[in-house]
Amino acid sequence: DEGRFNENGSAVKKRRVGDDSHSREGEVERKVVAAATRAPVKSKQVSGPFIDESDSEEDLGAFGGFGDEPTVSGNVGLGDDDRKDQDRASDVAVPPLVREATSHIEDDEFANFDELEGDEFRGEELLDLENEDEEGVRYAVFGFDDSNDLSAIEECDVDPGGSAPVCPICQVELDVSVHVNDCLDGKPVTVLPKPKAKRDTPPKALTRAELASIARPAQSDPYSSGASKTASAFSKLMAGNAEDTAWTVAAASEVKSRGKQAYQRTCPFYKIIPGFSICVDAFRYGAVEGCNAYFLSHFHSDHYIGLTGSWRHGPIYCSKATGNLVRQQLKVDPRWVVDLEFEKTTEVPSTGGVKVTLIEANHCPGSALFLFEKTMGSSPSKRVQRVLHCGDFRASPAHVQHALLRPEIADSATGQKRQQRIDVCYLDTTYLNPKYSFPSQIDVIEACADLCVSLDNGEDEGPAPWQSAKANNGGGSIMKKFFNSMTGAGKSQDQPSSRPQGRLLVVIGTYSIGKERICLAIARALKSKIYATAAKQRVCACLEDPELSSLLTDDPVGAQVHMQTLFEIRAETLADYLDSMKPHFTRVVGFRPTGWTYRPPTGRMLDNPPVSTVLHSSHWKTPFTAGDLAPQRGSTRESACFGVPYSEHSSFRELTMFCCALRIGRVIPTVNVGSRKSRERMKAWVERWEAEKRKSGLYRVEGDRW
Repeated sequence: DEGRFNENGSAVKKRRVGDDSHSREGEVERKVVAAATRAPVKSKQVSGPFIDESDSEEDLGAFGGFGDEPTVSGNVGLGDDDRKDQDRASDVAVPPLVREATSHIEDDEFANFDELEGDEFRGEELLDLENEDEEGVRYAVFGFDDSNDLSAIEECDVDPGGSAPVCPICQVELDVSVHVNDCLDGKPVTVLPKPKAKRDTPPKALTRAELASIARPAQSDPYSSGASKTASAFSKLMAGNAEDTAWTVAAASEVKSRGKQAYQRTCPFYKIIPGFSICVDAFRYGAVEGCNAYFLSHFHSDHYIGLTGSWRHGPIYCSKATGNLVRQQLKVDPRWVVDLEFEKTTEVPSTGGVKVTLIEANHCPGSALFLFEKTMGSSPSKRVQRVLHCGDFRASPAHVQHALLRPEIADSATGQKRQQRIDVCYLDTTYLNPKYSFPSQIDVIEACADLCVSLDNGEDEGPAPWQSAKANNGGGSIMKKFFNSMTGAGKSQDQPSSRPQGRLLVVIGTYSIGKERICLAIARALKSKIYATAAKQRVCACLEDPELSSLLTDDPVGAQVHMQTLFEIRAETLADYLDSMKPHFTRVVGFRPTGWTYRPPTGRMLDNPPVSTVLHSSHWKTPFTAGDLAPQRGSTRESACFGVPYSEHSSFRELTMFCCALRIGRVIPTVNVGSRKSRERMKAWVERWEAEKRKSGLYRVEGDRW
């Protein structure tokens, strides 16, 4: 027995399991391995680094990946079936068992599989199998090991597809053989029809739109828990901690959700009006749990992002111009879009009695402030909760003097003055930084119009329009030289003027909507039409502005004012644009109207200036004329590009005046809230505004100019 155990001399790991009665079990196992590994004959490539000792390697080419197990000499212990199988064996001498790590893959074997995601072959399965020993490889490949051969065979006797058991050698269904033998023995068995297996059809995967329609809870409001009227130091400390935590969580969630779908995002607390069942500019989060009305402040992409033709999560409330754009440009089903009129109070359905009033935001056409009002509590302690959402806006005296916002109103019953308060204000804090106290819109528009008229008339006499403000500094000579090159000024009367004759072309950078005011003002000054592309004209038609519609034309030669994309306005692009318009135009002036181009004057204190100084000091009142315009680098005799501090957002000083002129309980910033440093800086300014109001009272605004 001991000699037979390793009679072929090969290094086969095999435990001795007992006496000869187990030889049949070993024989069955070896035949199972041979049947399972039988493969088409092909030339053998030695790929594994390790093989067992053998003196017959030249014969491996006639066999598959694994050689057949050596046959048992003699017929002792073999049944009839086994003898037949032995008689059918090949006459070729069977070499010793040569075992290889068949899981090893040649370097070029998967050359065409470079595109497989995750590189599964090199990543997990291959590395695991390469590190296995012989028994481990057999277990990984065949699903059983030598420790429990019989139980493994019994498990493998059943077809994994759910059919009858099969013979492990010839693969014949065993239940057929049993039935035939029973019939031959005169013991027929009634065969019951097999019930058809019910195939479980997997549920249909939900589309992104369907997933987005599943309402998800928004971030909890940090101020709701602090609604108690107690003013203890501990309660204030805890409320402050809750607020800081909420901001941190909201910022981290926004960063984490970048690139994700709506159903994977959580609506931050500053997008919802707690207790009102309302969200504002929160379309990128899909359906929000507890929200029954979705408001859109204006049609700029950073506010309507996520709003598409598949929207079905609830009604969208907005101004009429914005609604026209939502239906036309975004293809939203009109049944979801509800147009609201300005200065008209409307009750919002399914919100528990919330009323909303739209106020002009002085931003882009159709932009609105939302004043929400809701009666809270019951008599006799009921009160009206008033929430102002600014969206994007340019604060003006008209806002602080509005009947629904101003700090004092006449009581309708007694005629006496009483205080009017805004409980919460969601504030547009785009430019809440002392660096950006840019001039008023009116001043900038007038300066640009004056410059265009001057250049169009070719005024040769006198200084350049922008030269007067720089006459006493080093920049004056540079501006004078540039203007002389543009107009021909400075030439002697005997010399012919080299100023190019022809028309002036004015190109103004715009967004999809916005900057229309400066376009209209320059067109009026030049008595010109305004050229816009067909796509831009379709957008302008939604605004329902009669004056703008009357001035628009699709003839670029017939208009001196052209609307183009803001980001394309540069000195070099203007020169190319002029070349395409010659000989109809000989000069071009381009304007890039944005508040980011503003640079504060020297001498202005920007590091924590006193609030009273910002409100009252003349140094913080920023005048602007044509003399303050300076051409950007790359401007030439024929083409000049100007960065213009024209903004449709509130400047720092305007935000200060707005908040110091109104009674506001809490200010919640909505822009630049992703940075902790930015949030702390804005919070500090809000606290300083409140301190100034307690010290000096409300800021008084007289007239229609700040």
